[in-house]
Amino acid sequence: MGSVDTKRLRGEVAARHGLLIREDDPAMALVTMSEIVLEQVLSEAQLRLVGLLSEAEKGQKRSQQEMLVWVQEEMGRTGTALRVQVQRDIDAGRLQAKELVVQLSRVYSRSVVRRWVAVGIVSGLLLVLIGVGLGVELGRWLR
Repeated sequence: MGSVDTKRLRGEVAARHGLLIREDDPAMALVTMSEIVLEQVLSEAQLRLVGLLSEAEKGQKRSQQEMLVWVQEEMGRTGTALRVQVQRDIDAGRLQAKELVVQLSRVYSRSVVRRWVAVGIVSGLLLVLIGVGLGVELGRWLR
């Protein structure tokens, strides 16, 4: 801290209070003492403020680390829950796909059986018609 401008100080005192203070006046010693005390108090206040700022910074870093750990834990929990839900959805999809395959297999096997039944009936009718036709022709030929 800079030294007090004694000329300016004496001028202000003279202007405000009408008192003339000389350089060797005891009041000037009080001004010097006050200046020294003020410098000491400000220095101590500065040290305390630096300490408080340091503690606040440490607390802020500690809080930041705690928040980071919490966020990481929450992300882990959320990721795990998401994986579980996705696995459930996949399993449900597999089950639905399996059920669809079984249903399609039943429908296909029914249609295949129906086709073979139809082929059998048509073949049987053809054989009957061929037999009837041969019988009629053989009857005419033998007459």
